[in-house]
Amino acid sequence: MKISESDVEYVAKLAMLEVADDEKKELAQQLSAIVEYVEKLNGLNLEGIEPTAQVVTSIRHAVRDDRVAPRTGTAEAGKTVKLFKVPKVITER
Repeated sequence: MKISESDVEYVAKLAMLEVADDEKKELAQQLSAIVEYVEKLNGLNLEGIEPTAQVVTSIRHAVRDDRVAPRTGTAEAGKTVKLFKVPKVITER
């Protein structure tokens, strides 16, 4: 299905978007490519394939396990954090 510039104008009107005349042709080509790709996907034989929300299953969570640890106080945390001065960038009028 080919998307025309008038289709782009119609969709832009519905979305209350302003599209410049020189953008309409490019958007029509891009939308046509998207529709062609979706049509290609619709043509795939997916019989016997279970629906899934995640394609890659071999990736493990990169989050560490929850562990109870002693709380670090601000004084102790301040020892490990290097502080530096930042020049004032906001002034009062």
